[in-house]
Amino acid sequence: MGHSPVAGNPYYVTLAQGGGPDFSLFAQDQIGDQQPGDVYAKGASDVLAAWQTEGALQRQMPLPGGGMGPRIADLHLLEAVLHGWDLATATGQDRTGDPDAVKAAMTGWYGNFPDEARVRTGMFGPSKPAPELDRLAAYFGRAI
Repeated sequence: MGHSPVAGNPYYVTLAQGGGPDFSLFAQDQIGDQQPGDVYAKGASDVLAAWQTEGALQRQMPLPGGGMGPRIADLHLLEAVLHGWDLATATGQDRTGDPDAVKAAMTGWYGNFPDEARVRTGMFGPSKPAPELDRLAAYFGRAI
């Protein structure tokens, strides 16, 4: 299956435990002959346990250019919320998201980076008036 969205959970298990980023996980088949939902559920259980270990929630993200970035847990939450929006949008489902998770992601991320800087990267879009999770999704480059 190549690049698998379920690789995010084992990726964050390693980071929560203090390991370095292992991008090779995204090039591996994480599903094989298993059911994707079962693989995701196991990964979610594993990563939840990893976040509950001593010091995991305080770890910061090493940035490619050097220095430390946001707490890894905050980044994982943002990715889970945004990829949930991606999946709901792609499948025509309700994309309002879990209110507590959306609020936490909005509080931690939305408005922290000026539009001019974000749009120049080509990865992010301009802010737009919309429901909260749609605004967060647009802020991180999704078309709404």
